[in-house]
Amino acid sequence: MTTKQPTIEQLQRELVQADAAADQKSNFLATMSHEIRTPMQSVYGLLELIEQEKPDSNIMSMVKTAKNSASGLLEILDDILDFAKMDANQMALDNFEVPVRTLAYGINEAMAVKVQGKPVGLKDDIAKDVPFVVVGDPKRLRQVIMNLMSNALKFTHKGTVTIKITKECQHIETKENKVGLRFEITDTGIGMSQDIADTLFTPFTQADNSTSRKYGGTGLGLSISKKLVEIMGGEIGVQSTEGKGSTFWFEIPTEEVATDSQNTAMPSLDGLSILSVEDHPQGAKEIMRSLQSMGATVESCPTYGEALELAIRRPFDVAIIDQGLPDGLGLDLIRELMELRPFTGFIMYTVREDAGLQHTLQSLGVTYLTKPASRIGLGEAVQDAASKVEKMSTDGPTKLLVAEDTASVRDVLQRQLDKLGVDATFVENGIEALECISSGEYGILLTDLHMPEMDGYDVIKKIREDDKKNNRHFPVISLTADVQMSQRQNYMSHGFDECLLKPVSLGQLQRLLVRWGLLEETHNTATTQKSKNTKISISEKPAIDQNAVVEQMGGLDEDTIEMLGMFIEMTKPLIEKISQAHENQNFHDLSELAHSLKGAARSACANILGDYASKLQDESEAQQERPDLIKKITIEFQRVEKEITSLEP
Repeated sequence: MTTKQPTIEQLQRELVQADAAADQKSNFLATMSHEIRTPMQSVYGLLELIEQEKPDSNIMSMVKTAKNSASGLLEILDDILDFAKMDANQMALDNFEVPVRTLAYGINEAMAVKVQGKPVGLKDDIAKDVPFVVVGDPKRLRQVIMNLMSNALKFTHKGTVTIKITKECQHIETKENKVGLRFEITDTGIGMSQDIADTLFTPFTQADNSTSRKYGGTGLGLSISKKLVEIMGGEIGVQSTEGKGSTFWFEIPTEEVATDSQNTAMPSLDGLSILSVEDHPQGAKEIMRSLQSMGATVESCPTYGEALELAIRRPFDVAIIDQGLPDGLGLDLIRELMELRPFTGFIMYTVREDAGLQHTLQSLGVTYLTKPASRIGLGEAVQDAASKVEKMSTDGPTKLLVAEDTASVRDVLQRQLDKLGVDATFVENGIEALECISSGEYGILLTDLHMPEMDGYDVIKKIREDDKKNNRHFPVISLTADVQMSQRQNYMSHGFDECLLKPVSLGQLQRLLVRWGLLEETHNTATTQKSKNTKISISEKPAIDQNAVVEQMGGLDEDTIEMLGMFIEMTKPLIEKISQAHENQNFHDLSELAHSLKGAARSACANILGDYASKLQDESEAQQERPDLIKKITIEFQRVEKEITSLEP
């Protein structure tokens, strides 16, 4: 009896049905993950609120147990969502720099929490010829290694777990000018037979039922790792012997990045002042080196207490804080600094992969960044954190006083301040400076150190003596060409709050004035008009940054003006929809519309409108009504329309 072969049409129908079933499964998993995550985040948030009420020890113990359980469930939901994305072929990888050694050190640091109480050592073994930096997705590569490490630690009761990295690939071939890396996670745990090892990378599968009961887990981690490695173009596997441990390995193709490479355009952080709180010496150096190369000024300290002391003394644009500090938790420091300096942007930069912590930081409006980030990733996070923060307003006098005896320096500073629209008084020595301060008209002093009659050192000494008598702290910034004086321990030991090195760039001066509340942030300092007071109103800034238009589009010709006109036509309906969504309290649509407006406005170099849209997006995601923002967006769009119309011939 012959079996009838299926026709091509039947095979095509079955293929369509199989694809539809796969899509339905993936959609179900994604929907389930989202629907469970929403109430779980509320549960986690309420547990945090209870914890902050400082209940008795019995209740606090139960709250911490519940928080750990909630955090664990959130991690499982993340795994399910990742699995659904990969199952539907919707997982995309980023291509950034991956500092290989920092990645390995950071993972061992993060895993140390899971080792507490167990006689297990964490080691790394990285071959000397392995590149320091390669191209890849640091987040996903870290996820794979963390999954394999977590699995190894789960089944290792004593001995060691080692991360080994070499270029000795056995299963993949690399093209010319490329590099193959082999990662091995070797443990001295219970091991397994090869039959069991062959099933490990199947979704929702563990060694056997007894393993699942004894050790827990969904079995998703290894399946996700396998899919991620395959997306990277690599292979993954395991070698194991019962009772003698296991070696999980994977190999991926990549390419080396020179550590001094400037091929990628880095974010501009010119003039930004950053507080870095990192107790690992090498990590602290890397943060400083990366951000300073983008133009930022970085003050680094290793402890909670030192960071708090610094922040009490002076404002920073952005604070980058590790979670595990020698004398406290980074999260607690962030909360304290938010009360002290609410106009600072915050980034939690940590090796911990904690869904609960991430949720907490998200609710606080804090960026959560896992180590190691690429240079560009860290720079963009800093840039984004600085741009989201409304700048401080200062009670009392804010007029600027500048003490400088060199006429040419005074002339340059005067021209820069005129461009920024800041009113300032100039004096030539310390005696004149003290007389001006005693009038009560000034709120901050920028002083040279070497001046006739009374120099900057004597000025700051007298001001700090008066501060003690009057129970105040008058802000004083040193202005010097002495590089040594720019070191924190030097200028702070004399009583200065900050230091500007000569020659002072316009960007540095602008950022300093923004930090201290003398100036609102502006995206186009070159066209800012001079104001009668020290603040610059939005209405005085151009609605369209024409310099940026020329830079972005190659000129302000008829085609460019026509393109800007199309922006007006396309954006008008968007503005109307935004108002309607706000009236209906449809925060989901409002967030999406604001996101669209933000991208369109910034593409048209309507920076103020783009910033308002960005703020509205953030508020909508937090389900906050902001009728004032809707009004500002409407008015600003009218300004943009008027300015673009005036460009038309």
